[in-house]
Amino acid sequence: MLKKLGRSITNNFGLKILATIFAIVLWLVVVNVDDPKITKSFTTTISIENANALRDMGKYYEIVDDRNTVTFSVSAKRSLIEDLSGSDFKAVADMSMIENMNRVPIEISAIHYANQTSIITRNQYLDVTVGDLQTQSYIIVPTSAGTPASGSVVGNVSVSPNVLKVSGPAEVIGKIDKVTAAIDVTNMSMDISDSVIPKLYDEKGNEIDTTKLNLNLSTVTVGAQILNTKSVGLNFQTSGKPGEDYQITSITYEPQNVRVKGTAAALNKLDMITIPKEVLDVSGIQSDMTKTVDISSYLPNGVDLVTPSDKDIAVTVEIEKAAVEEFNIPTANISINNLKSGYKVTFDEDKVKVAIAGFSSDLDKLDASKVTADIDVAGLKEGEHTLKLKLNLAEEYAQSGNQTVTFTIEKK
Repeated sequence: MLKKLGRSITNNFGLKILATIFAIVLWLVVVNVDDPKITKSFTTTISIENANALRDMGKYYEIVDDRNTVTFSVSAKRSLIEDLSGSDFKAVADMSMIENMNRVPIEISAIHYANQTSIITRNQYLDVTVGDLQTQSYIIVPTSAGTPASGSVVGNVSVSPNVLKVSGPAEVIGKIDKVTAAIDVTNMSMDISDSVIPKLYDEKGNEIDTTKLNLNLSTVTVGAQILNTKSVGLNFQTSGKPGEDYQITSITYEPQNVRVKGTAAALNKLDMITIPKEVLDVSGIQSDMTKTVDISSYLPNGVDLVTPSDKDIAVTVEIEKAAVEEFNIPTANISINNLKSGYKVTFDEDKVKVAIAGFSSDLDKLDASKVTADIDVAGLKEGEHTLKLKLNLAEEYAQSGNQTVTFTIEKK
């Protein structure tokens, strides 16, 4: 049995080997005809490695034209390659391998099916621009945005921490003019604090894009004091006396009231701002005096002006010179002194003209019908006489010159 099996195997052994080889070759031909190798292009995003390599050299980089993808060719069986996409490959640019400070080699590899794919390699590079890296520190200026609740204003605004360290391209750093952090106080009636993102501005007030910069702080804490407000009047006093025969008629100023801000306790104690009299010294002046007075230094502790420009108050001290006016007073108002018994005095007219000195503001108020006077007829005999009148005037008036009246003395 075994001999017969052996003879059947060895019989035409060469032909059998040839047939086997032919079958294998035929199978390979069929397989390659049905599933041949093909080449296809893929695109994937370039990932950056060792970016700190340039930063450690005091440099920064930017990808030219923002081209952060690479296109390459891959060879593989049709049945496999048609199921692949760019996400099945990775492209790496190692910044530590930068060449001539303007390009970085790109290494492309398969994430999946590495043994069944063949990447048709050619030298590919990531083009970059390299510049100097600069670091600068800036004081953060705290500000407020929005309008507080009615009757409230913003007081002190603080920020913590108050220094921001900025790193990035020298040309961008050079544009930074100021750094601010603004807290929103809209409709607030009490103190507030919040986390705020600092913002960078150039000298024209335009906000600077920070995508190319590295900030050591992402947020800072800004606090805003919310104060009450109140409208208070002003009280101006004067020192000294105007020139002889002059007096102050009025003190005028604008505005007459100012709005102040402070805590409720501080404002409750304040009803008026009094300016010391030494500020307005009118000694010897003979014409109106105008002066600008800064009232901010006369505010009590804890109180400030809502509008700082209100501190300058234009004050005018108006003065006038004494004047003389003539009045007709009734002769019936003249008292007769030392008239002999049995005699009477008859005046030639019902009224007599007199001159009275005083300031216009006072003379305008004088009622001549109520002015009284005296004459002394002691020792006079019958007949017509003319005597000096003595006017009886209040202290704001004075008799000007010799005032006389003509009368007749006769027996009753």
